Amino acid sequence: MAKVRHVVGLVVLGAVVIAAGTVAARSADGLPEMPTAAASSAAPSASATPTPSQTSAAPVTFGVVGDSITAWIGQEAGSWTSYVDSDVLFTEQGWAQNGAPLALMKANTPRMNADVLVILAGTNDLAGTLTVSAKLGLLDDIVEESGVEHILISSVPPFDLNPVLSTAWNRELKQHAADEGYDFVDSWVNARTADGTYIPAHTVDGIHPTPGAASQAAAVIGRAIVSADE
Repeated sequence: MAKVRHVVGLVVLGAVVIAAGTVAARSADGLPEMPTAAASSAAPSASATPTPSQTSAAPVTFGVVGDSITAWIGQEAGSWTSYVDSDVLFTEQGWAQNGAPLALMKANTPRMNADVLVILAGTNDLAGTLTVSAKLGLLDDIVEESGVEHILISSVPPFDLNPVLSTAWNRELKQHAADEGYDFVDSWVNARTADGTYIPAHTVDGIHPTPGAASQAAAVIGRAIVSADE
């Protein structure tokens, strides 16, 4: 199975363009930087993760805006983008950076020609001072800056330090997507307990997913991308 290769820094590979900047010590709103976990030496097998189906021969192009869960600098095994089936989906362009809060994402979102934009954002704002309204406004600004018609908002993964925060944010994201006509996908449903924390075997540090969890999220997101483009 062909996979979308995760990129580090600014890489141009065919039509793949994902910008990932340098790691900051803290986010703009004071949330401690997501710790970098050791990469797993064994990536999950392709057969373990179902891939989306598509009748068209041409792959759907998607752009991304996100943080380390999307562009895990130097840790490709932890980025969901590493496990997307490129026979069905193709990364067109976007921007993601380790530790990026919503304001930084908004400031760096490029114009894109993708069929679908996937935004996975907000973990680095969970413990910040921005109001929910301000954060949702930045999300809308990202949408506007991108110029992409079909928008897919992903839930953020569990945040074991304070699962109430990630649960509440995901609830706001789902409602906002419904209000604005965006698509919403709970990408981490297979990695989350009923209490809103990670299933222990699905995280390396309570913030970042294991390769297996990232692969499962990629399968969920992949199906949602195809549906969003229909």
